Amino acid sequence: MCSLRLDRYNRRMMARRNRSAVRRYHDRVARRYDSIYDDAYWRFHDAVTWDYIKPHLPPDLSRPVLDAGCGTGKWALRLLDSGYRVTCVDIAGSMVEAARRKIAQAGKIDRAAFVAADLCDLSVLPEEHFGLIVALGEPVGCAGSPAAALKQLRKRLAIGGTLILTLDNRWAALGYYLERGNVAELSDFVDRGRTCWLTRDKSERFEIHTYSPDQAIRLIERAGFEVVEMIGKTVLDVRAFRDQLDDPVTFREWMRIEKKLARRRDAVGRAAHLQITARVISPLPRARVVRT
Repeated sequence: MCSLRLDRYNRRMMARRNRSAVRRYHDRVARRYDSIYDDAYWRFHDAVTWDYIKPHLPPDLSRPVLDAGCGTGKWALRLLDSGYRVTCVDIAGSMVEAARRKIAQAGKIDRAAFVAADLCDLSVLPEEHFGLIVALGEPVGCAGSPAAALKQLRKRLAIGGTLILTLDNRWAALGYYLERGNVAELSDFVDRGRTCWLTRDKSERFEIHTYSPDQAIRLIERAGFEVVEMIGKTVLDVRAFRDQLDDPVTFREWMRIEKKLARRRDAVGRAAHLQITARVISPLPRARVVRT
């Protein structure tokens, strides 16, 4: 029993340190975050992302939307432009403020709300409320406990609501560990799937949970979701050839081929990121009332 309590304590302390590092890093880079992800590869990547979000948007524009791990508000703004009311949540207060500024500049502030919160504790938000939750940019994988974060998101979705999230694909990171030449590190990564966000400041290094496609599906189903769709992005290694994407014809043709491959289960394992769409099909279990 003492060993079990110690293990739980250690997990809590690790989650707390991870939470602090995630917040510290994203607070520091918030003002230049958009510029980090502003090149031809990310424009291609974002076009794929949005094309696979659009079919799952609620037909009723009155259904509220949650952007979980909103960052600087890139996806929240697209959802606002589509006519929805959006609540923006991020663990880093500076990211939330960056999203607020961006959305205010776009004249959409009246249909947006902003909350600084950890995905593992969304008690500030109402339960069974949102028709759509997006969690893009791997915020679930950066949470202290991805399983706990998913359960929190599950509680916030209305019955029939949709969750669209991204996770890092474990198999896409194998090359990094091969290049390092440390067999023990490679073996541990294959078994545990945990890697680290590398920054110069060690206090900003946070753990990232990665998943194979099959592991990602199991993780989401255990949290009470029904998986509807999974794509890999990008299956084509366009990051290595991003300069060619400046040609509109190349961009268009590579996008056509990418969409032919993105849903194929035998191709998804090549992609750096997994984008999964899942739904809630049953109400939350209620606590049983014991009458005396």
